[in-house]
Amino acid sequence: MVENYELEHVIQKQKRLYDEQCKKILSFKPILAYLFQCCLEECKDMSLEEIQDLLDEEQPHEKMISRNVEDQSVAGSMVRYDLLYKVRNPLNNQFLWINIEPQGMDPGAYDLFHRAFYYGARMVGRQRNDPEGFREDDFDNIQKIITLWICLQHAKYKNDRINKYVLEEKCILGQLKHSKDFYDLIEIQVMYPWQYQ
Repeated sequence: MVENYELEHVIQKQKRLYDEQCKKILSFKPILAYLFQCCLEECKDMSLEEIQDLLDEEQPHEKMISRNVEDQSVAGSMVRYDLLYKVRNPLNNQFLWINIEPQGMDPGAYDLFHRAFYYGARMVGRQRNDPEGFREDDFDNIQKIITLWICLQHAKYKNDRINKYVLEEKCILGQLKHSKDFYDLIEIQVMYPWQYQ
């Protein structure tokens, strides 16, 4: 029994060290600039230098410092985000909340999308009555959230895949069209980088 506990402790320690190293790498501004340019519509037409300047507006260091990662907005159901950044949206001068979740291994017990969806919904919900969010029923001031999940060890058939999930408008009866920025409030991306197996 003791040996099983020790083995579990070693595995958990290795996982924590791996997670910590991923979080360190994903806090460097040049790495973030490249990731944002490749993955975010808001940054796709910007140079890496322009994106880094955007990051410098928020934090004038070589690394981005994650916001408060503990979300206790739902009683008894704390969520701990790996990395959470608030960055000005270059398209409309509002803000984007960007969550990055490096995953050492595909969990297998559940699909990453469902966890990502839950985290995204929590990130929207936590904005209400938050000093950096919106007050009371001022729902028109919800800030867009983007949650990026990077799964580093996964099944071979997922190699080199990125799936993006967004809200879209479908007019079922009549034509009442809104501009995209009206409903473009949540985006989830699940990434499976290439790995040799």
